[in-house]
Amino acid sequence: MSTPPRQIRLRLPPFLGRALGHLLTRSTAKAGQTVPPPPALGLTRRSLLYFKSEGCAPCDGIDLFIGRLAAASGLDLRVVDARRGEVPEQVYGGSLLLDREGSLRRAYGVRVFPTLLVTDPGGQVERVLVGADANEEQVRAGLGLA
Repeated sequence: MSTPPRQIRLRLPPFLGRALGHLLTRSTAKAGQTVPPPPALGLTRRSLLYFKSEGCAPCDGIDLFIGRLAAASGLDLRVVDARRGEVPEQVYGGSLLLDREGSLRRAYGVRVFPTLLVTDPGGQVERVLVGADANEEQVRAGLGLA
């Protein structure tokens, strides 16, 4: 049995944290941008794309309500997991996609977890939330689903 990776927290001066955040998120798809959806996503209607990774504490918190939020908002949910290890597929039902090679993350320019995007089936990105906290009301408001 392997040991889970330890989480490392660094405190950065605010200006350095903002600069680093900008560098990591500048490639992420923006609202209004059209990203041709990779066929693996199987988008047929308006969807919530949830990019996550193992060892991501905020992702673990979001996991508690993301399915309920998508269903209450009439969105299909696609969970794109960057996990390289094993994960039981039944955790998210048919909405889980393992992205071991990173092709789905690259299509949307995702470098920070969690990242959430609301998109239509044609690839028009409506809303983007990068690095969300595990607070359902903040996530709902950040995605314009209030």
